[in-house]
Amino acid sequence: MAALSMQQTLIGDLREVRFSFDLDGEIVPGLMYLPAEPEGLLPFVLIQHPATSSKDDYFVEEPARAWAQRGWACAGIDAPLHGDRREYDPMRLFKDRSLYPAITAQFAREVTAAIDTIAAEFPIDLSRLAYVGYSMGAMLGVPAIASDGRFKAAALCLVGEGGFVGPAAGEGSVIPRLSGVAIRIVAKSNDELVSRAATEALYAALPGPKDIAWFPGGHFEIGPEVIRAAGDWLKARL
Repeated sequence: MAALSMQQTLIGDLREVRFSFDLDGEIVPGLMYLPAEPEGLLPFVLIQHPATSSKDDYFVEEPARAWAQRGWACAGIDAPLHGDRREYDPMRLFKDRSLYPAITAQFAREVTAAIDTIAAEFPIDLSRLAYVGYSMGAMLGVPAIASDGRFKAAALCLVGEGGFVGPAAGEGSVIPRLSGVAIRIVAKSNDELVSRAATEALYAALPGPKDIAWFPGGHFEIGPEVIRAAGDWLKARL
């Protein structure tokens, strides 16, 4: 079990928890919101930021607060090379694709450790785990979800095969291991970074319950409609 440190603050009827844990000699910082007085076990949603962002970004913090009002525990962690990590260099991932296998494996371990360490301290229902990721957060999320094996639902926004995700099918693909996860892909019609073909290839390969929602706009337009589409999908499944 990774060692957990945390600072808790009451904000109205919510509890804000800033936490960190040590895994493999590196400190992983995180932020969580949950009801101040939980009634029973809570669904847990991990919300993962896009590249060059962090756990404190709007895309993580705002939905975490809103969804905590539903009675969920919602958290985000700083991805490797992002946020408050010991080594901060987000652009390094764009310059050196040889880092992808190591970063992918590292993040998958961190996701599992985050869930386990939080569940040891808070009333988390491990049968109701969900994941929301945007862009890099979604791409890293695919192998992390497959590796952990406990997630019930996921909303993966602005994502396609390749990169951190790997191939959608065939040798080396993690997609067949997602059969037990209900997944919504949230995509943009004019995405400049993830082609429609890459998104559709990933969606076609998903083996479990699935849905795809297309919205107008480009890759960097993560607006309220994207967050709402993710939240609606999880609400129906948690």
